[in-house]
Amino acid sequence: MVATSGRAIAEALNANGHPVAVIDGFADMDTCAASVVSRKVSRTASGLNEKEAAGAIRQLQEEYSPKGLLYDAALESAPGLLEDLGTCEIIGNTSAVLRRCKDPQIFFPALDENSIRYPEVCFSRVRKDCHLWLRKNSKSTGGRGIATCTGESGHDPSVYLQRKTEGLNFSLTFLADGAHIEVLGLNTLWHRAFGPDRPYVYEGAVNRAELTQEQHGTALHYALLLTREFRLVGLNSIDFILSDGCVYVLEINPRIPATYELYETRQGHLIQAHMDACIHAKLARMSGERPLRAHAHVYAPEPVRVPACFDWPLWTADRPHPGEVIQEHEPVCSVFAGGKNTGQVHAMIRTRMQKILHELVQDAHRASV
Repeated sequence: MVATSGRAIAEALNANGHPVAVIDGFADMDTCAASVVSRKVSRTASGLNEKEAAGAIRQLQEEYSPKGLLYDAALESAPGLLEDLGTCEIIGNTSAVLRRCKDPQIFFPALDENSIRYPEVCFSRVRKDCHLWLRKNSKSTGGRGIATCTGESGHDPSVYLQRKTEGLNFSLTFLADGAHIEVLGLNTLWHRAFGPDRPYVYEGAVNRAELTQEQHGTALHYALLLTREFRLVGLNSIDFILSDGCVYVLEINPRIPATYELYETRQGHLIQAHMDACIHAKLARMSGERPLRAHAHVYAPEPVRVPACFDWPLWTADRPHPGEVIQEHEPVCSVFAGGKNTGQVHAMIRTRMQKILHELVQDAHRASV
């Protein structure tokens, strides 16, 4: 198998007896250790460099004859690349599905047709109250394409303006077979600001969300409508905002989402379920209460070189290589936590994030003296 980025995906494929080759923009230690071979390619603002990724995948096809390609956010904005892979089977939503979900001129009219609520959007100039709007790029991931509005949406067809809406950001992670869904859970999403150009960068999530029964039902109903509208298959997620008691859709993530690893097992059950849904249209049934879990990305507060002998705790993942320079506001690693309630888990996540940053920066400074 080939996976475009993702330690968790590589580990899950291995657990199912599928040796994996990985195409990654970071190629961290965990991902390299979980794969037979890895290829690091450069990144762009919206994902992997398409030309480099295509070359790496073709090289892997020639050398290893992989059975298929699984992808996450790294290729979400590159449907053209999926179309150029020839005999390599795509295990996920098709390029046509990606194009429809990520084209705001198609996506929002589809919401209207299904009577699905969403914050007001605009595709041209905002003549007044510019501060009340956000500029969004539908091809970006992790909130990196969201910026404070400057007045115009521009000429990029993937860019639009959306009215700011205050409320609880949450997502629904689910499996789909094109007509039905199997819910994994609702997640409360955390964001952090890196200035007006990046005010909503994804920081992490906990796999719980405080909603009423009616709000929960609305989110599930919207997910089913959108699954049938766009013929979604495999693992997907939908981002929502709860404002003034109403559920509004923000976007579909038509690929393996970051929150997937909050539900995956050591045996890789979810990746196998994803493959079954995509290849055989077989929808696994997920029963039982999910353990309370959270993850978060640790971002560098300043440029830092990773020390040669840094002692990474067991609750970290996606660890950078020794000597690697992490630029300001770029991810250092991921941290994980579990607990009895969301307050406890959130506090533990924050403590662990601060511990990593304190020790990493301290060690890096000592090494440079």
